[in-house]
Amino acid sequence: MKRVLLVSYYYPPSSAVGAVRPSKFAGYLPAFGWHPTVVTASAQSAATQSRGQETMESDGVRPIVYHETEWPHLLKAYERFRERAAARGGRAQEHAAKVILPYAQCYDSTRWGVKRWLLAFLSLPDRETAWLVPAVLRGLREIRHFGTRHIITSGPPFTCHLVGLVLKRFTGVRWIADFRDPWSLRHKFPVFRNGVTDKVESRLIAAVMRHADVILSVTDAMTDEAKNEHTGVPKERFHTLMSGFDPDDFSGITWSRPYPDPVIFSYFGTFYHGRTPEPFLGALKSLLDDGSLKPRDICVRFVGQVSLADGQPVVDMLRYLGVESLVSLHTPVPRHEALKQTLESHVVLVLDERHPVQIPLKLYDAMAAGVTVFNIGSGGAAADVLRRTGRGVSVSYERPADVRAGILECVKRARSAVTMCSATPWEDPAIQEFHFRRLTGRLATYLDTLSP
Repeated sequence: MKRVLLVSYYYPPSSAVGAVRPSKFAGYLPAFGWHPTVVTASAQSAATQSRGQETMESDGVRPIVYHETEWPHLLKAYERFRERAAARGGRAQEHAAKVILPYAQCYDSTRWGVKRWLLAFLSLPDRETAWLVPAVLRGLREIRHFGTRHIITSGPPFTCHLVGLVLKRFTGVRWIADFRDPWSLRHKFPVFRNGVTDKVESRLIAAVMRHADVILSVTDAMTDEAKNEHTGVPKERFHTLMSGFDPDDFSGITWSRPYPDPVIFSYFGTFYHGRTPEPFLGALKSLLDDGSLKPRDICVRFVGQVSLADGQPVVDMLRYLGVESLVSLHTPVPRHEALKQTLESHVVLVLDERHPVQIPLKLYDAMAAGVTVFNIGSGGAAADVLRRTGRGVSVSYERPADVRAGILECVKRARSAVTMCSATPWEDPAIQEFHFRRLTGRLATYLDTLSP
């Protein structure tokens, strides 16, 4: 069995959503003839550091996982100090919500003066640069010990791709760079940039693109953007490998979807960087006012870091619109519990107003759970997936009438049993192209093409 090194800052037991895709790849690669060794950052709940740890088994082979301790980083140390102070004062949830800047402030390059310059340098290219050296050293040891000739790096954080760049330059390994989000200055908020850091980061991005043997993105829109920005890189290096779902994530969950009276709309995640429930809530208020919906017809649950949306308290938003009796706010829950609540919903909200090239992982989870997906966005990649699969409704956040119509269509689907009621909704043929086992098979094909 051929060996491959997978570099990902996030990996279980980390609860970060960025851990899901790399862990699924590592788990399924042995089924396609590749034995992965994973280099990741130390998780708080990990009992071992810098020591091989085996994880989920596939075809009798377990990936070997090394949790490499991150060196101290000034900005992250300061943030941990603030978090602990907030926790001691009983303000942990409030602090967690406030650290997310309102969307407009992210584009205000006049804010903070010297503080903004420091933030820019400490965020070059992200806040995980203190993990670069430990990850590189572990990677070099593994490559030399096992003779590994293939590596995969998955980001963000994009420091992972810098690890890949260093390993490529030092050892000549074949390298697949996997982008879960786009790495481009056009997607980096001005508040975290300045002229000097832009020049440095643009060169880092170009170097990664130039030296990676295969460049993967999770949507066609991201792939096209990368091709257009890096015209000097051969186009055949760019490929789309979408994210997806794994039926094993639903194993052991006892669930029952209630009769749709009321219809349960759920949102899971964080209201951040332009994602706000305001278009949905405004349309809901309008439907209630004109009698198109009765209060007993609908129940809404926001689960996660949802106390603030674009700097505005969500509770105040609910009170202003008079819908506080229909909407409940809940603190973050573990992924397993989020999946259970997804299965017990009728509609899952996916908001991507200003992120048309990206698709939240929750969309794939919702499709696998057999619920209707209600995408309020800008007609981007998420809308394309829903059109291809027929598994949801997508509307523009800028058109209130369409949002109103979308809510009514979701209620209609729930009541007319269009929502999947199968005991195994993840077996729906319409979504099998997004099964992580099938996606990993495609990843293995890319690795095979790079083999001598």
